[in-house]
Amino acid sequence: MKQSYPTLAKLSKPFEAALDAVIVVDEQDHVVYANQAACRITGFPLDEILGQSSWACVPPHAREAHLKAIEEHKAKKAFGIMRGSSVLKRADGKEFEIEYTAAPLLIDRRKLVVIMFHDVSETKRLAREVGALTEVASHAAFAGSLKATLDKLAETVVTATGTVACVVCLMAENLEDLVVIGRHGLPEGPEAQARWAEAVRRGAKMPNTDSVRVKKPLIHHAARQKLLDDPLYEPMHPILQNATWDTVVSVPMIYRDQAIGALNVFYARGKEPGEAEIGFLTTIANQAAVAAENARLFEQVREKAILEERQRLARELHDSVSQALYGIALGARTARELLNREPAQAAEPLDYVLSLAEAGLAEMRALIFELHPEALETEGLVAALTKQIESARVRHSLEVHADWCGEPELPYEVKEAIYRIAQEALNNITKHARARRVDIRMQCSSDEVTLEVRDDGTGFAEESFPGHLGLRSMRERAKKIGGTLDVESAPSQGTCVRVRIPYVMPASQTAASASEPAN
Repeated sequence: MKQSYPTLAKLSKPFEAALDAVIVVDEQDHVVYANQAACRITGFPLDEILGQSSWACVPPHAREAHLKAIEEHKAKKAFGIMRGSSVLKRADGKEFEIEYTAAPLLIDRRKLVVIMFHDVSETKRLAREVGALTEVASHAAFAGSLKATLDKLAETVVTATGTVACVVCLMAENLEDLVVIGRHGLPEGPEAQARWAEAVRRGAKMPNTDSVRVKKPLIHHAARQKLLDDPLYEPMHPILQNATWDTVVSVPMIYRDQAIGALNVFYARGKEPGEAEIGFLTTIANQAAVAAENARLFEQVREKAILEERQRLARELHDSVSQALYGIALGARTARELLNREPAQAAEPLDYVLSLAEAGLAEMRALIFELHPEALETEGLVAALTKQIESARVRHSLEVHADWCGEPELPYEVKEAIYRIAQEALNNITKHARARRVDIRMQCSSDEVTLEVRDDGTGFAEESFPGHLGLRSMRERAKKIGGTLDVESAPSQGTCVRVRIPYVMPASQTAASASEPAN
């Protein structure tokens, strides 16, 4: 170097103390200078760097993106400093991420490029993991399909770790086998399912279950080849032969010291996780366990709400429709007897039968509307609530006053949840509150919709909310659509149920919204 580039030998002295790697390349992309930091970061001795192509440490999969960045830089005619990020391969074969700065130099009448770079693998890994943990935590709350939740979690793991695939399994009911619930990166579809079903029929089981038994992460080397060598998995061999993964890391999903499943992460050939990444996957697995447990609890609450609704409808049918049918049968029998003895007096019991039939028909229509409020879908939330109020007035002789804002522009499932909450609140009032007056008010602001149902009934102590009043199911409905539900009550002071749903209303509708009492 000193003979070919005497000026560079003098200028390079400050680079020797730099913490960042510094290399200088000539017009043929050969390295003509490298400092000690470059040797330390790449793991190559100086004599193996000098004279080599500057592309020697760039893995093939990163070259295309790097060349594209150079071409874009040249197209901008920005012949000055170029900054970017890329991937290099160390002497031990492991890849790492770098951020670099490249600048042209003209030394001893020769065009050179000085490149300064530093290892950002750890920084970027931490950033990806923090982002992944934040995203996973948001899904762990669970507000819908468990499969969709765990599919998204698997996708997040693959994105954060740069792995081939991720599969989330839960324990089967026999507490021995694992069942795939969430996945990302592995073949799906009818063919893959049929092949796996045939393998199971032959006696194959979900591999990598030992981590659940021992409750600690396990690394399975050459996992793909072991499955290819096992005749039980022969139906899966065509898929396995084309797979790009080799090592599988299985991490148990622990909830309250119980292993309820496993997070399986598939690494490309030649790649394995470090200790820090195993710790990250353990945290993700525990979050997945929380999501699965939340899903189980959510399903329990949903089933309980369905049971409570069925029981309420059964009571309604018994208290109203079945009683009406019994009265109709009794009146019809009386009329028939009178037709034989005193036909003129049969009119009175027949009128009684007609009135009971009309009342029973009205009751059945009201119950059917509660089950499936068509007005909610065709006319909107305000119309559906108005019909619900009319039903309460007629069936229970309640004095109901309503105050609506304009029809809120909300998704149907949100409107249905609000409707069901109002329905449950009215049911509680008619069954338990012994109220004479009910006030229902819906307000629409720029950031939320608020529904308030207030009665002048008996009330109850707030510290002992009765569980049978469906307050839990109302809260679950509100939570599912991102809202909150508050209950205010006191003995002999009535009760107020208030639900708030976050909402951004168009400015035009906010200005046009006005209270329109429904008398």
